[in-house]
Amino acid sequence: MANHLLLFVLIALPSVIYADKLLAVAACQRGGNYGTGTIKEVRITPCPEAAQRRPCILKKGTNVTIEVDFEPTVGATTVTGRAFWANRMLELPLPNMNTNACATMNCPLRPNVAQTYTYNLPVSRGFPTRRYDVRWKLTAAPFNMCFQFPIQILN
Repeated sequence: MANHLLLFVLIALPSVIYADKLLAVAACQRGGNYGTGTIKEVRITPCPEAAQRRPCILKKGTNVTIEVDFEPTVGATTVTGRAFWANRMLELPLPNMNTNACATMNCPLRPNVAQTYTYNLPVSRGFPTRRYDVRWKLTAAPFNMCFQFPIQILN
């Protein structure tokens, strides 16, 4: 019994230590479909709130790194990455965003080959202080992937 407990602790401990950056995300479409890709993991650094499944608190004037591990189910040549502030009525694109997703991952995408997309987001002092639902899209015909997560912007 003690050996089973020790084995569980050795397996579970690395995930607990790493959990402060892992983010729970939702698919943009009902039914949990992310599109033509499978999301393995989303990390936001810094985001200690993710360990409690709370929205990441982004402080104005800082930089945040967003990393998405995924596996496309189709191939694509040039991939565009775009973030939106989303609600039920509309999507407002994040201003001044570098949309060339291939700058931080290996393009062209190949089906069933793991990828990591990285985006360094400067949190502008001009962003209004409030809670947002962020919708992130990676697209390149026929590839499309969409996920969303909440954030809180503070001074």
